[in-house]
Amino acid sequence: MSTENSTQSGFDMRAYRDTLGCFATGVCVMLAEDEKGRVRGITANSFSSVSLHPPIILWSIDEHSDRFDLFVNAERFSVNILKAEHRDLSTRFAQNVSAELEPEQLGRGANNVPYFKSGLGHMICDTSWRQKAGDHVVIFGDVKAFGSTSGQGLGFFKGDYLTLEHGDF
Repeated sequence: MSTENSTQSGFDMRAYRDTLGCFATGVCVMLAEDEKGRVRGITANSFSSVSLHPPIILWSIDEHSDRFDLFVNAERFSVNILKAEHRDLSTRFAQNVSAELEPEQLGRGANNVPYFKSGLGHMICDTSWRQKAGDHVVIFGDVKAFGSTSGQGLGFFKGDYLTLEHGDF
């Protein structure tokens, strides 16, 4: 049975979040270097392709995130699409500002941008513009390089992880 909530009868934030959770997404870790040259990351599922010609992506970050300043000010970053076996990595980067990858887990792409070598795919991006949207900032990236491999994807649906295999959708 479906229920409907509206802003006219009061906004139930939990019900809204539950409704958003009905949309299955992939899981990514965004990586950028901080001012000391350390590679920092954050888990995101607010990622989308915008354009193929030219290749542009977007993702968004909450203005209350402890990594907000790093990513809003980054001129370059990588999008790292996670495999099913990367649940722990996703959780670590979702919760811990100081989470790091081991040096052997990192590759360097265009303009020396760090990326996660074991991911399902990655994109190296130059930040092209930023747009405030409510309590988030949407970050647009011009894709400069990319790569992918085979494997099962890590997804998120109704508040929990799931494994995505080719042909699931």
